[in-house]
Amino acid sequence: MVKVDQYRKSIKDVLTEYSQIKPINGEIEVIPIFNNEVDSYQIIHLGWENRHRVYGCRVHIDIKDNKIWIQKE
Repeated sequence: MVKVDQYRKSIKDVLTEYSQIKPINGEIEVIPIFNNEVDSYQIIHLGWENRHRVYGCRVHIDIKDNKIWIQKE
């Protein structure tokens, strides 16, 4: 369990730092989503660029079977 706790902390630290980088274009929020219950961690972009709606997952990481799975980078 200690190993998984270290994984959680490391993932949160990296994604929190990543979420501080704001996109150059548009009015886009960078939102970190951390779910410890199912060990799923994401960064989503949400907002507007020109007149187009922006919504999407930029990073998705899961912890499964004591391993880190990078689902989307």
